[in-house]
Amino acid sequence: MERGPQLSLWGKLADFTLECSNWGLKRHVFIPALQELTVCLNLKFEALASAPWTAFMYHHPEAQYAELSLGGKQGRLVVWLFGMEWTTLPITLHLAQWHSLCLTWSHMKDKPALYVNRKLVDITPARDVDTSPTISPLCRKLAPNGTLTLGAAHHLVDGSIQISPFNRMLGQLSLFRLWGQERSEQDVTSLNCTEGELVKWERDNWDTQMCAPLPDSILKCEWSTYEVRLMFIITCDDEKYIELYTAREIAHHWLREVLPSYMYLFRVSVFEVSRSRTKDDLVKTSHEDRLARWANPDINRFDCLVYVNVIPRLDVAAVQNEMPIYLKSPYEDRQGLLLADAESIHTTPLESFTSATTSPPDVMTDCSDVTTTTSPATFSPTATFKTTTSTIISDPSSAATATSSTQGPVNISVLYFEVKVNVSIIGDCEIKPILSTWLNTSLPDDMMIVLDLQLIPKARSRERCVFQVQVRMSLSDTQEMEEQIRHLLMMPYNNGSIFIATEDIQISRILILQCDAETHQTRKGLFEWPATSGGKNATWPCPKNPRRYATRHCKLCLSTKWMAPDLEDCPLMVETIPDLDHVQVTAGNALDVVEMIEGLLRNHSTLNYQELATVLNKVQDIVNLSVVTPNLGQALINIISEILESDSYLSPFTNTILNITEAVGDRMVGYEGSFTLAAPSIAISVVDVVPGQFDSLTFGVSSDRAGSKPEIFINRLPLNSTVAFISLPSVLQHSFPQNSPNQSSPRIQFQFYGIPELFKGQILNTFVVSASVTNATFPIKDLKEDIKVALHHLTPNNLHKGVQCVYWNFNKNNGNGGWDDYGCRKYNSSSDYTTCLCDHLTHFGVLLDVSRTQLDPVNEQILTMITYVGCGVSSLFLGITVLTYTAFEKLRRDYPSQILINLSLALLGLNLVFLVNSWLSSLGLYALCVAVGSTLHYFLLASFTWMGLEAVNMYFALVKVFNVYVPSYILKFCVLGWGIPLVICVLVLLVNREAYGSHLYGDAQPTLESLDNSDNFCWLQDDVTFYVSVVAYAVLVFLVNISVFVVVLIQIRHMRANSPAGTHSGLMHDLKGVASLTLLLGLTWTVGFFTWGPARVVLLYLFSGLNTLQGLFIFIFHCLMKENVRKQWRIHLCLGRFRLEEHSEWSNSASVGVVARPRSNTRVSAPSVHSVKSSSTDSTSASSDSSQRETSCKRPNLGLFVNSLAQPQAQRSPSGGGALPSQRGMIYLTPGRRNHLLSQR
Repeated sequence: MERGPQLSLWGKLADFTLECSNWGLKRHVFIPALQELTVCLNLKFEALASAPWTAFMYHHPEAQYAELSLGGKQGRLVVWLFGMEWTTLPITLHLAQWHSLCLTWSHMKDKPALYVNRKLVDITPARDVDTSPTISPLCRKLAPNGTLTLGAAHHLVDGSIQISPFNRMLGQLSLFRLWGQERSEQDVTSLNCTEGELVKWERDNWDTQMCAPLPDSILKCEWSTYEVRLMFIITCDDEKYIELYTAREIAHHWLREVLPSYMYLFRVSVFEVSRSRTKDDLVKTSHEDRLARWANPDINRFDCLVYVNVIPRLDVAAVQNEMPIYLKSPYEDRQGLLLADAESIHTTPLESFTSATTSPPDVMTDCSDVTTTTSPATFSPTATFKTTTSTIISDPSSAATATSSTQGPVNISVLYFEVKVNVSIIGDCEIKPILSTWLNTSLPDDMMIVLDLQLIPKARSRERCVFQVQVRMSLSDTQEMEEQIRHLLMMPYNNGSIFIATEDIQISRILILQCDAETHQTRKGLFEWPATSGGKNATWPCPKNPRRYATRHCKLCLSTKWMAPDLEDCPLMVETIPDLDHVQVTAGNALDVVEMIEGLLRNHSTLNYQELATVLNKVQDIVNLSVVTPNLGQALINIISEILESDSYLSPFTNTILNITEAVGDRMVGYEGSFTLAAPSIAISVVDVVPGQFDSLTFGVSSDRAGSKPEIFINRLPLNSTVAFISLPSVLQHSFPQNSPNQSSPRIQFQFYGIPELFKGQILNTFVVSASVTNATFPIKDLKEDIKVALHHLTPNNLHKGVQCVYWNFNKNNGNGGWDDYGCRKYNSSSDYTTCLCDHLTHFGVLLDVSRTQLDPVNEQILTMITYVGCGVSSLFLGITVLTYTAFEKLRRDYPSQILINLSLALLGLNLVFLVNSWLSSLGLYALCVAVGSTLHYFLLASFTWMGLEAVNMYFALVKVFNVYVPSYILKFCVLGWGIPLVICVLVLLVNREAYGSHLYGDAQPTLESLDNSDNFCWLQDDVTFYVSVVAYAVLVFLVNISVFVVVLIQIRHMRANSPAGTHSGLMHDLKGVASLTLLLGLTWTVGFFTWGPARVVLLYLFSGLNTLQGLFIFIFHCLMKENVRKQWRIHLCLGRFRLEEHSEWSNSASVGVVARPRSNTRVSAPSVHSVKSSSTDSTSASSDSSQRETSCKRPNLGLFVNSLAQPQAQRSPSGGGALPSQRGMIYLTPGRRNHLLSQR
């Protein structure tokens, strides 16, 4: 058979653009029946094909259609497989460029896969010409021993190939290769430069049809792992026989010297060629004849198999051409002269280096039968062999064979060792490849194979690695073999550019050689992994899709073990938390189910009621059915921690979570003395005690403020960062279980919960800590010595609010649990800590005074949303109201309008400060918080004050209408309205500045849930100050307002009684007036005084809705529903036909009963209770004063009354002359005039 560097076609191409139209596969290249395959090739087109073209076609004589073909037509790629045509979408293959195409198929899949330029493209079925009976895809096979052509389609006539002239490919083809297995997408893209398995790109595979392959300098394929096969002879002056181990040593020295520094030897195997073959069977070459003349007929001939790592990668064709140049020169050694047969040198790119060494396929050896003692599930490390001249080393799953030419049967053992070694490397190289090369060079491959080399993190400047060695040995002393390995590794290594030295070599024999069968429950189903030999992979079909497979590696090491399975190809079976209901928990799959739950919880930040119930039920089953080891216990605590830290509503499950946590500690085994399990926001610690030796026990927890990093300490004094501390008295030992053969030793368990939200209902100002005794003989309560519990406050109690020591009563609230103070009392309390004394064991906490407690989370968040939305809406419309009345001079002439402006400004300031309060509080600046809290306090009091002044003004206008003179009326109101709140706030700051504050720290960000919490709000924190300066002041104001409101309603009732029949206004009109007065006087704020008892929630909703929208109601009643405001908007803001002229007939309506001020006497015209009456009192109809008065007297109108609180203008003397001094500034009203005012207001 032709051999040599010219055998390879790498770097060459088949040109089908000239006279040559096709290549054919030679008859001796056999293609077996295949149930899966991969074909790869490279194409370059020289012209656009208008007709269909074929790149290759595989045909079987007995089939009427092509078994396998790849071509194209109409701009699409076409695949033919078993008579079925598959096409791609239109695809562009540029001319004069190389394109990589790979086709893969497996009987396990529905269709073939096509990769173009290493990218998967979609193909769809076009038509089916196979008329044979339908065959199951699982039984499909590529027919064996067919014909294969490149560059053209063909068919068979009487067994001869007939080329189709109409399906030629006008282009060039290279690197056609065929494998007998389906390559994965990763293999297609990364192993593109490896040689084929069944059909190779070699000259002896192809009949070139008188079309010689042409060299190609453009298509490059760079690769690093190569196999080199060659033959060499060794001649000696004394013509002595060269032993195999001597030949191997000479070959090692020779290859190290002649190969360049970028070629690293991975393994060198040497095989002796029998003399009979040399003399009779070997096909002589001219080179061999020359070698034969240098030695006698019994010349020492050897076959050599070399694995080379080329770093960096080089083009395959270049390596194949260079290798004979390096190896053809003779090599002189002190033991003989080595001459290589240059024509026998054959270099092949490999996917990877194999762990076993095999002889070249064309080297025949006289081997006897091999007897082994293996079984499918296990393998025996000992076998009996007869030896010949060749050496064959197997992998870990089979017995090893070794041969010697003259010896009889010997016992050969296969042992495994694990080696750890520190390595010092001098030179620039990649660490792992050079270590692999060094190990395979240093250890003789005829008896040792390196398995699974792994790097260990560096120790100083040295590299450290661990690997396993398979050893075939006939030695009975294992210690001697270890010393031999140590000796080989200690020998320095130097290849000219790299120097390696070793130290600290540790060698241990591996006794466990396989992984036991194991059942593995995962989210992707149940996998039953069979017993597997170390170093091998086990496969198992995916439960949901048996056509796909999962793999799991059995790692060979000192404690041979299963690695994590590769389940990437398997679809999920447990996709959601409700799917857990279909998973059966057993003692064997507990950890697997825990992993499933952890995987599901990672994708859920919030769990609903049903999901929480499902997860907790499964956790409860795991605890009840399994042996809780420390590892399982930690996994369970991690699950509880994830549930606690989720945004889920946990109140219905508080008792369940507490019971599960306690059960984990009660059932845990596999530790000595004590053990602690900690996770974010939760920790448990169990301590086994000796009865009769128990004196006392303390348990402390230190953590950050969020409780997310708990650290446990037992029997140690509290630290500064301690957040919870329990001291158990010695009297507790009377509750311990008595020693008996069937009873376990006493165990004390401590628990810590860093999530106060688990315990809803009241304000919990500490973390929760508990203590319990496992298997206590009777309930632990009414102890003679108290249990001391010290808890750190989550919010510093600087204002010394009342605190309450409580425990969690599982039976309260219909079995849902709740806080109870029975048996617990406060010992002492400071701003940071509270110490409690209790006479029983349970879960302990400290509650704050509940005088201003929060609601449940749902109602609290809804009310928070209503409050902030309402304040925002009110701020907008209050701003519009203030702008309207200040921009239009005619609207602000009277006192009511001016009072309305001041009230709107106070409410606007209150709403704006409220909206930014939480954000400013989050900055954590105390001075800023005091300023914000006092400002909010000021605007709240100012709002109350102006509501009260509104009532005073109304009283002056409607009750005290005679002989009232109030000089500087509005100025005095402004002094009172803005001055009184200022005085109160200043007094608070002077007396107790710490009354203002917040407990939200600077690194916290306000959330919707926390915005309504007064602890996260800059506001009055002192209860006394709050009740005196806010509640009492508001009560006083609203009592006045209610009194005025009642007086006004009585006055209106009297007016109605005196009105003529048939002149009463409608009920809806009067209701609007009452509503306007109620909102204007702030009477809706009085709802807050009744938010207690069963109707508290309803009243809070009513309170929040009415008061936060007060600004909107002011806009509606005093802007939107007032005609004179709408008139001003139309005059100044509207355009076109909507615009109203300022002096239109509507705007010239007479003011009702208004007498102009005399210009000559400002004193007389000085207002008493009111200045010039605004047009808000104007009627919509133009009428005279007399007619208006007459109408008003007849129909007192409550709607007009509430629409404009106009005051009477000071009148001049009827005589028209100057009024007497005693009469200046007085109000002269006739009964008709008074009724008119009442009707207008």
